[in-house]
Amino acid sequence: MIRILVLVLLAANLLYWGWSNWVHDEDPALTAVKNTPAAQPAVAAPPPPAAPPAPPPCSTLGPFTTELDALTAQRKLTEAGWGVMQRETKEQQPEGYWVSVANANASAQWRTLNAIMSAGIRDAFAMPDDPEFRVSVGIFKDEDRAEDRAARVQRLKLDAVVTQRMREQSVIWFDVPGVARETLADGRLAATGLPLERLRIEECPAPATDAPPSGTGAEAATPQGV
Repeated sequence: MIRILVLVLLAANLLYWGWSNWVHDEDPALTAVKNTPAAQPAVAAPPPPAAPPAPPPCSTLGPFTTELDALTAQRKLTEAGWGVMQRETKEQQPEGYWVSVANANASAQWRTLNAIMSAGIRDAFAMPDDPEFRVSVGIFKDEDRAEDRAARVQRLKLDAVVTQRMREQSVIWFDVPGVARETLADGRLAATGLPLERLRIEECPAPATDAPPSGTGAEAATPQGV
C-alpha cells in the first residue's frame, strides 16, 4: 500500500513539473521598446521682405536769386501746366571776379603796385597782411572784363590771375513732384521763356530724416500752383 502511495505522489510531481515547464515555454518574452518621438515636419524659412517701392520721380528747377525772378518763374511754370512747390535753401553763388598779383615779399608787393599804377590802372592797391603779398587789380562782375584787365597787367610782365569770388546766398528752387528730370527738360520748358542757360534742372533732394515738421525751418517747401 505504501509503495502504491509513493508511486502516486511521484507521478503527481512529475506531472506538475512537466505542466509548469510547458506554461513557461508558452509565455511570450516581454521586450522593452525604445520610445522614439515622431519626426517634426521641417519649418520653411520666412520669405525675405519685399523691397520698398521706388520713390516717385521729382525734378527741381533753379536757383532763383531774387524774389522777382522766383515769382516770374512760378507764374510761367504754373501756366505751362506744372504744379510746383517752392523750396528755399542756401548756396554758394558767384559774386564777381577778382584780378590779383601775388608777390614773394612786401618789397616786391610795392614794386608791383607802382608798376601797375604807372601803367594807368588807378584802382589797384596792396592787400594788407596778405600771406601772399597780393596786389588787387580790380573786382569785376563780368568775367570777360576781368580777363581783359588780367591780360593788360600781364603785358607788364606780372603774373595776374583771375579768381571767381563766391558768397553764401539764399536762393529759391521749384520742385515739380511726379515729373522726372528728363521729362522736365523738354521743349515745353524752353517755351516758357525762362533763362535756362542760367538755371539747372536736377532731381529733388532726398528728404532729411531729421527734418522739422512741414511749414517750419528755412528749407520747408510750400505748395505753389495746382
